[in-house]
Amino acid sequence: MKRVLLCAVLLAWSGMASAVVYKWIDAQGKLQYGDTPPDGVQAEVVYLPGSHAAAAPAPSSKPPLTVQAGNPKIAQDKEAIAQDVGATKQKECAEAQSAYQKLIEGRRIYKTDDNGQRVYLSSQEIDAQRLSAKQAVDDACSADTP
Repeated sequence: MKRVLLCAVLLAWSGMASAVVYKWIDAQGKLQYGDTPPDGVQAEVVYLPGSHAAAAPAPSSKPPLTVQAGNPKIAQDKEAIAQDVGATKQKECAEAQSAYQKLIEGRRIYKTDDNGQRVYLSSQEIDAQRLSAKQAVDDACSADTP
């Protein structure tokens, strides 16, 4: 009897666990997914397998925000976004430089295989890794990339 009751509770809970997923295009033109779309964007509901379309709430019907010249709130938001982007870019640049430096200074470079064993790279593989890491540094640290 306990098993039947447990099965019934688990089945009921699994029906409630299905969530609504929205997709939208952000300000940078990238496709984003989430459980709640940001205000002012055109979002559409993504119907996942096993989800109930009738139970999905409608996306936000608020009109898109219009940018007004001289609006201090928008100027502050843009400045905060620019600072966040700059900080993220600096972090990515530092990580790429660190990885590149390890490849340059390393004597015996290895990767770990599926069994957790070290597999040492050949000279050609190390050179390829170094070139790839240098390209990552150039991409992450270039001034013209947003």
